Amino acid sequence: MLFATGREGKMEQGLTSATIFSLAADAPIALPIDPDVHAELDTGMLASATDRYACSIRKFSAAGATLSVETELRQGEAMHLELANGQRLEGTIGWSTADEAGFVFDSPIDVIGTLARNLASVPDERRQVPRVELYQTVGIHRGDRIEFVRARNVSQGGVGIEARIDVAVGEPVQITFDGLRPLGGTVRWVRKGLAGIAFDQELSWQVLIPWLRHVQRSPAANTPPATPTVMSQEPESLIPDKQVFRLDSPSRVREGVRWWNVRVRGLTPHLVEFEAHTLFARGAKVWIDIPGIGGTPAKVIETSHNRTLCEFSIPLRLEDLRTLSGGGRQAS
Repeated sequence: MLFATGREGKMEQGLTSATIFSLAADAPIALPIDPDVHAELDTGMLASATDRYACSIRKFSAAGATLSVETELRQGEAMHLELANGQRLEGTIGWSTADEAGFVFDSPIDVIGTLARNLASVPDERRQVPRVELYQTVGIHRGDRIEFVRARNVSQGGVGIEARIDVAVGEPVQITFDGLRPLGGTVRWVRKGLAGIAFDQELSWQVLIPWLRHVQRSPAANTPPATPTVMSQEPESLIPDKQVFRLDSPSRVREGVRWWNVRVRGLTPHLVEFEAHTLFARGAKVWIDIPGIGGTPAKVIETSHNRTLCEFSIPLRLEDLRTLSGGGRQAS
C-alpha cells in the first residue's frame, strides 16, 4: 500500500474502506494481497439471471472492478454488480479464478460519483475518503527547493508518491497539488522507489471530493506516465527579448486561493514565461513563487497552448536574475 488511509488507528476501527478507487480507466486485473491493509473492503452482490454471489470490491475504476468472490465464474457471462449505495452496474466477467474475478462494465462509470454516493450513504462522522489512485505531477517543497514528482494515490490522510528524489523518513515537506492550497506533511516511509507522506492536517472530504471531480476530468491524471519522447525542437518562446534567461525551473503559481505547479522557461526583469497543466485567462492576476527569488505578483498577458506569459507588477532586480543564471542559460 502506498499510503495508509486516514489517521492512525482508524483502519482498525473499520471507518475507512480498503477498496482502491482508480481514476485510471484500466481494465480490472488480478491484484496481490497487501499485508499492510487492515481496513475492510467495500462489499457488493454479483448477480446473474439465476445466481447471486456476495463479493468484496478490491479495486474500482471507470472500466471495471476487481472482485474477491469465492467461486469461479464463467468468462464472458453477463451479470450485474449491486453496490451497497444502491447502484446497479451492468457488465460481463472478463476473467475469473477460484477466489477473484475481473468484472468489466458495459459502459464507463463515474468513479468519483460512485465514491460520493458511498459517502452519502453513511453518517457524517463515518465519512472517510479511501485511497484514490491517480497520476498527477505534484511539487515537493523543502526549504527553498521545489522538485516535481508523480503522485500515485491520495487520501484524506496523505499521498503516495514515486520517490525519485532523496527524501528521508521523518523529513518535513510541503506538497502542492494543482488546484489546492499547499499542504504540510511528513515523510512516513520510503521503499522501492516509492514514499508515503502523511499530511499534517487531514483533508476534509468536502474539499477532497470536489477536487477529485476536477482531476477526474483531466486526461493527464487518468493515465500512467508514458515513455518520454524526444521533441524535434524547443517550442517558440513567448518572450521576444533576446536577453531572456532560458530556464527549466520547477515553480508554483497562485491564482486566488488555488495553487498550480508550473515550470518556468524564461525570465527577464519584466516578464516570466512558464508551462502549466491549466489555462490562465488574459488579465488574470497571479502570484509567482520562484525558488531563489521568492514570491512576486504578476499579470497574465498572453497564452499559447500550455505556455503562459506574465508581466511582473514590480520588475525583478538584475541580482535576482544572476542568482538563477547558474541553473539556466542566457539567450544570445
